[in-house]
Amino acid sequence: MEKKTVAALSFLFIVLFVAQEIAVTEAKTCENLSDSFKGPCIPDGNCNKHCKEKEHLLSGRCRDDFRCWCTRNC
Repeated sequence: MEKKTVAALSFLFIVLFVAQEIAVTEAKTCENLSDSFKGPCIPDGNCNKHCKEKEHLLSGRCRDDFRCWCTRNC
């Protein structure tokens, strides 16, 4: 009986761990216009670096309006 209990608890632990990992990796993200980015935004330029280092967000990209948009978790 004790071996079955240990096996059941181990299985439950694994299921909960996998469910938590799936929830964390599927977090929603939002884009906001960068407040402090100066200059024109050029694709593959310094917008991504600016958002990561200066605003401490996930990433950044230049959209078709040539402004820097930063991505963060919602």
